[in-house]
Amino acid sequence: MYKADPNDSTKQVPNSPNHNADAYTIAKAPAAEAEVNRASYVIINVENATKYEFLYETGGSYVDYGIVAADGPVRVDIQPIAWKGGDGTTGHVTFVYQGGLF
Repeated sequence: MYKADPNDSTKQVPNSPNHNADAYTIAKAPAAEAEVNRASYVIINVENATKYEFLYETGGSYVDYGIVAADGPVRVDIQPIAWKGGDGTTGHVTFVYQGGLF
């Protein structure tokens, strides 16, 4: 509950939780084919069966993920830097960043 005071070793101060950016998860919805930081994982926000492709390296080729058909969001444990598919609407794919990767 307490730690040594960094300014005076004879005193103690409350040990507060770490609230820096490394402790948080952030979700972003990049535009189709826009290269961004590598995601921790992605969420495909499925409305109907749609084919998606993901890019893993700048200058590389998109890799076909296949057709995704579900009744709601689908978590996919891949770490791409861009996506394309469906009608390309921003928000169809969400990139999730954990622990300061954003």
